[in-house]
Amino acid sequence: MTKINTRMLSPRFFPQTPELKAKPRKFVKGEYLYQPADRLESVFIISSGMVKIGGYGPEGEEAIYDIAGPEEFCGNLKYLGGGRFHEFARAVTDVETITYDLRAFKRAFRKDESLHDWFVRLMVMRWARSESRLFRIASLKPRKRLAALLEELGATANNVTQLVTQADLANLTGLSRQTISKLLVKMEQG
Repeated sequence: MTKINTRMLSPRFFPQTPELKAKPRKFVKGEYLYQPADRLESVFIISSGMVKIGGYGPEGEEAIYDIAGPEEFCGNLKYLGGGRFHEFARAVTDVETITYDLRAFKRAFRKDESLHDWFVRLMVMRWARSESRLFRIASLKPRKRLAALLEELGATANNVTQLVTQADLANLTGLSRQTISKLLVKMEQG
């Protein structure tokens, strides 16, 4: 994952006002940062750890569509209108975040061009990562799709299931969980 300098997003960057409501928070592995039913009014900037982001299918099954790491964000930014928010974020590892009040965060980046530029760059990078994954699904053979995702996550066939489930890998590669299982065994064997 590309690293962005987020020193400007530490509580030291912003004036310490009650309005900003910047709070460091910790989440243990497996804990939800938020779920669809939550009334989320926060932006989470990840300081350390990894978070999987997804939604729920028609049968209630989790579908993962991104994994965010240090210096990335998640949260309900409410730019898509007043509809119901369907996303969840769950800690893949122990996670530390700086949590900002959504309204204060938006005001801050409207006033500060460098913060606005940083955030737009971060969104474009996430969008590009999603496009790259879709391209791999459309153009690569299954083994190469999985290998590219493992490289993106900084994982190997031997340790990836310590980070995410085979079902998560299937969601992110457009493969079945069974295919992922077979490919991981083959990749471990060389």
